[in-house]
Amino acid sequence: MTKMTAKVARTGHLFAVLLILMSMLTGLVTSGSSVVTAAANIRPTYQTDANGTYPTNSWQVTGQQNVINQRGGDQVSGWDNNTIWNGDATDTTNSYLKFGDPNNPDYQIRKYAKETNTPGLYDVYLNVKGNTQQNVKPVDIVLVVDMSGSMESKNNGGTDRAGAVRTGVKNFLTSIQNAGLGDYVNVGLIGFSSPGYIGGGNKTTGPGYIRVGLGKAGNTSQQQAINSALSPTFNGGTYTQIGLRQGSAMLNADTSGNKKMMILLTDGVPTFSDKVKNSVVENGTLYGTNFGTTRDEPGYTAELKNPYIDSSGDYIYDTWPATLGEAKKAKDSGNVVHALGIQLAGDDGYWSEGYMSDEDVRQNMELIPTSPDLYGDADSADAVEAYLNNQAKDIVKNFNTIIDGTITDPIGTQFQYANNQATVTSVGKQTVPASELPSATIQDGQLTVNHMNLGQDQEVQIHYQVRIKTEDAGFKPDFWYQMNGETLLTPKAGAAAVDFGIPSGRAPATTVYVQKQWRQLSNQSLPDTLNVTVQRKVADGSLDPNWQQTLVLKKADNWKASFTAPAYNNQG
Repeated sequence: MTKMTAKVARTGHLFAVLLILMSMLTGLVTSGSSVVTAAANIRPTYQTDANGTYPTNSWQVTGQQNVINQRGGDQVSGWDNNTIWNGDATDTTNSYLKFGDPNNPDYQIRKYAKETNTPGLYDVYLNVKGNTQQNVKPVDIVLVVDMSGSMESKNNGGTDRAGAVRTGVKNFLTSIQNAGLGDYVNVGLIGFSSPGYIGGGNKTTGPGYIRVGLGKAGNTSQQQAINSALSPTFNGGTYTQIGLRQGSAMLNADTSGNKKMMILLTDGVPTFSDKVKNSVVENGTLYGTNFGTTRDEPGYTAELKNPYIDSSGDYIYDTWPATLGEAKKAKDSGNVVHALGIQLAGDDGYWSEGYMSDEDVRQNMELIPTSPDLYGDADSADAVEAYLNNQAKDIVKNFNTIIDGTITDPIGTQFQYANNQATVTSVGKQTVPASELPSATIQDGQLTVNHMNLGQDQEVQIHYQVRIKTEDAGFKPDFWYQMNGETLLTPKAGAAAVDFGIPSGRAPATTVYVQKQWRQLSNQSLPDTLNVTVQRKVADGSLDPNWQQTLVLKKADNWKASFTAPAYNNQG
């Protein structure tokens, strides 16, 4: 409770005792209850009058008169008729603003406040529900897998790279199916090694690759075909160029306009490539542009035993110009290329040890994908599985209606944060893993939520607490103040932001009764009036310099007067 201190003038043998009696007065504010048709963007509106500022179409928590919230609705049916419910944070059905088809919204949002057991302290909740995009364009993905002998643990010192790829690919397909996207993601496989070891034929005529054509990731037969193709023991050299060429050809053969993506998984330098006939230098890197029908086959290194000059006059010292040139062709045809280097090591070379360092090899590998940020390193078998798991998550995320979404939520001028803590919880039917929850920070008078990714049946709830500032100069009891400024959700980059509803809160007034009781000595006369100044103490015990009441106590009124003040201080 706010403490009141009275200053009374004292003269002669007179002294005064003020009896200050406090009683709480609470009032019922009726919110706007008319149902109106929501605008196309379902933007909430607010009413400002003698009672303050509050939502035009509102609801209140059962039994609470000092907080008022924005009703839910959609652009077809307008605002809902739910004007009162219990405000339980576990309720995920009431008072949502729906965007898109009301029967299957792209996303839904809600913001409301509920007073705690401490007067003037409010819980604030923001909910965001995601969905799967409607009329989404499918994605074609080709996994280009290095099936050379060095992928097997018996040939590389004990790391089962091949096993990690098999498990990772299997889980990759399952994750897409479990996300309900099996009909929207087509997956194919190119496995490459070196001629004679894979795909039939001998070391001269063999293709050096196997293929499983594009098919829906959700089809059991497609999953079995890909998993079966990867089941044999990996053997042979590393003909990366043929893998890239065939992967690109598989993607380019589909003319449906689907998004196209290639994921290369390899553990070493290319040890086979086609002979370069023509080449071009771009940004200091030599790319093959035209290739012959015969191969360069150093076998265990990228360095050639017999370098040569191609028809463009460029020296070809190793298999990298052909490999990088093939990758460039794949990218130039519109395919997005990703690449994972598995336990990469330096290349000792043919003529002398140390032809390329670990970093040299890595820098060349980073030139294969569409951009350096689409390249990854795996230093263990577990890291291979984790990479493919993250790739599946990224693919699923691209079908979400909330992609890297953000919320900005500034504090209202008449409120303050109870603390700088905001919690984020997954509350939907489909759990958002803790590692994938968005971040929420309170700083410089604003809550900011970043990295929000939500798909079908996924929902997050952000919670924090605010206090109403009753000790501010000019504060009005029983007057609605907005808890926040404009609160916006941006569902994904480039999308228009949409408005959350803004709750309003108020603090009730109390009437303070003041009466002076005289202890009169003989021969003392009383004045007709007495001026009294009343001040209050704030939370730290000091007098509030911005607040005082001046009263005139009159003999005719039996020395009684009253005034109104907030019923509690900033701490309730």
